[in-house]
Amino acid sequence: MIYRLGYAKLNVSDLEKSLDFYEKTLGFIKTKQEGKTAYLRAVEEFDQYSLILHEDRDNVCLHHFGLRVSSEEALDEIKQKNEELGVEMEEVKDEDLGRVIKIVTPSGHPVAFYHHSPQVNVYHGENRDVILPMRRSHLQNGVPPVRIDHMNIRVPNVNKEWDFWKNFGFSMSEYVEGDNENERYAAWLRREPFTHDIALVYKEVASLHHVAFIVDGVTGVVKTADILADAGYRDSIEYGPGRHGVSNAFFLYIKDPDGHRIEIYADDYKRDLDQEPIGWTQEAYEKNGRLWWGSEVPASFKETTPINKNFIKKDELVK
Repeated sequence: MIYRLGYAKLNVSDLEKSLDFYEKTLGFIKTKQEGKTAYLRAVEEFDQYSLILHEDRDNVCLHHFGLRVSSEEALDEIKQKNEELGVEMEEVKDEDLGRVIKIVTPSGHPVAFYHHSPQVNVYHGENRDVILPMRRSHLQNGVPPVRIDHMNIRVPNVNKEWDFWKNFGFSMSEYVEGDNENERYAAWLRREPFTHDIALVYKEVASLHHVAFIVDGVTGVVKTADILADAGYRDSIEYGPGRHGVSNAFFLYIKDPDGHRIEIYADDYKRDLDQEPIGWTQEAYEKNGRLWWGSEVPASFKETTPINKNFIKKDELVK
């Protein structure tokens, strides 16, 4: 039903400053800009964009994230399931994505389901020569990021949010036990045989912790830190590099000019979707799960980005 995480849209206070950070420094590719909205992709992506930046000085937040589904029929199924679950929902037509089902999850997170995904042109010239998206390396700045990987969101009730997402075919790769056996502190959910497309972590107020992008291995993670420091963004490096116990991934956390956190990510494991999730106790997670090795977690790591409270127009809800 759901293929994968497709994109994240972030509201920013100054689009030009954000483009200097993402496009000119990190190496995202801008595929188009419409007024105060820019559409960016990572270098190996065939989709025209995986990161949307929209200038809204009064509402800096996670605007929403999008999940690509397998077909138009799957959109019908998703619409029906959300109606059954009683979630807030709106159906709209998007110029790029076509038919879109917008929802607000039980925790309040704004999500869009879509099928049509505009693609990068791979045919060039009169002879329709093929040039794949990643074969423009001589024109690229920065690291660069390879593709979008996951969203890490904070939710007031991990079990309740998991009960929602399992209706759409997600499996759980790992989890952290909560204060009692009936609760979870965190859960990593996936639609692909990697560790996660969406991570759920407990926090009293629903929010975004980070958006993660894959780079080319451990070297790409370290190169990101070098490039940011060389370009005058040393203070944007928040935490890392290091390795997580959960997911086994190598990481670096950075912050953009508005404080949106981006994880630069590499080398998590692959595992079949039908395998039982790996469970961590709170003690084991604090000892080795959050950080297998590296510097200690900074106090700023608890800070999060607010989420869009106006994603669905109340007068246009799907009945």
